[in-house]
Amino acid sequence: MERLFRSTLRNANLRSIGRLALNGAGTFCGCALIWEHLITIQASAGPSMYPTFDVRGDWLLISRIHRNGKGIEVGDVVRFGHPNFQGVHVAKRVVGMPGDFVCQDKAFSTEVGIDQNMIQIPEGHVFLAGDNLPWSRDSRNYGPVPMGLINGKIVARVWPPSKMEWVRNPLQPVQLD
Repeated sequence: MERLFRSTLRNANLRSIGRLALNGAGTFCGCALIWEHLITIQASAGPSMYPTFDVRGDWLLISRIHRNGKGIEVGDVVRFGHPNFQGVHVAKRVVGMPGDFVCQDKAFSTEVGIDQNMIQIPEGHVFLAGDNLPWSRDSRNYGPVPMGLINGKIVARVWPPSKMEWVRNPLQPVQLD
């Protein structure tokens, strides 16, 4: 090993060191671009999306192409910047798109539609809810979320390997006869 190291140092010149530095910088920039604009991986934490995601330990693949709500539909799980806590990223399911009417239930309730308090989602906003309603702090607490806070769509669970799968949209449009 020492021999290899000495040989490398002896044969190194300014040109090869420069080429290595340039290749390293190019690789770093390429990875940073992919991480910021195409995909990100983040761990899940908290009970609000249980049973879709485990309380802790699931690593999620996030498509950054869907930033600012591009291509988002009702039923998709999105990652967004929490409106009340700066620097915190949260995952919730889209329940209502701009112009939709949704029933705004009481926060942390298990009943859906009991109060019959319907609101219309304003333009440029979405209504988000966790899959575990009694343990979710979501749009029932802080109202519709601006689409500008959405910074990705969760497309897959990548860890643990035994639970690796694509995140599917269970909400389908009603088929009228």
